[in-house]
Amino acid sequence: MIKICLLFLVGILIAPPLIHAQNASIPPSGTSAEVWAGNTLYVSGSLDPELKSHPSTELQTVGLIKDLKKRLEAQGLTLGNVVMMHVYLGGDPARDGKMDFEGMMAGYTQFFGTKEQPNKPARTTVQVVLPAGTRGGLIEIELIAVRP
Repeated sequence: MIKICLLFLVGILIAPPLIHAQNASIPPSGTSAEVWAGNTLYVSGSLDPELKSHPSTELQTVGLIKDLKKRLEAQGLTLGNVVMMHVYLGGDPARDGKMDFEGMMAGYTQFFGTKEQPNKPARTTVQVVLPAGTRGGLIEIELIAVRP
C-alpha cells in the first residue's frame, strides 16, 4: 500500500503540466477543446461544424475530419500524428436508428491509410445516443495526437 501511494505521489510530482492549447476551439460545454500534456495533445469530442448541411454520416465524417485536421495544424500537428481515435456514432433515422458504420468508414478512409497519409491510428467505434442527435448530429470524434 505504501509503495502504491509513493508511486502515485511521484507520478503527480513529475507529471508534465497541462497546457490549454492556443488557438483552440471553444466548446459549448465549458470544457477544454484541446489540452497538451507533455508532447501529447488531447482533443475533446467534436462534431462536424457544418452538420446542418451534411445530412449523412459519411458527409459529417468528412466535414469533421477536415475540421480536426485544421485544428491539428493550428497546433503544429497533422493527421499523421494521431495515435488514437474514439468514434461515437449516433443512430441514423434513415437507417431505422442504427449506426452507419459503412458511411463513417467511407469518410474515414479518405484521410487515413491513404498513399498521402498512410497512418492508421488505433480506434474504438461505438454506437451511442448523441446529445447533438436532436440537431442532426450523427458522429462525434475525440482524438489523441503525439508530437514527434
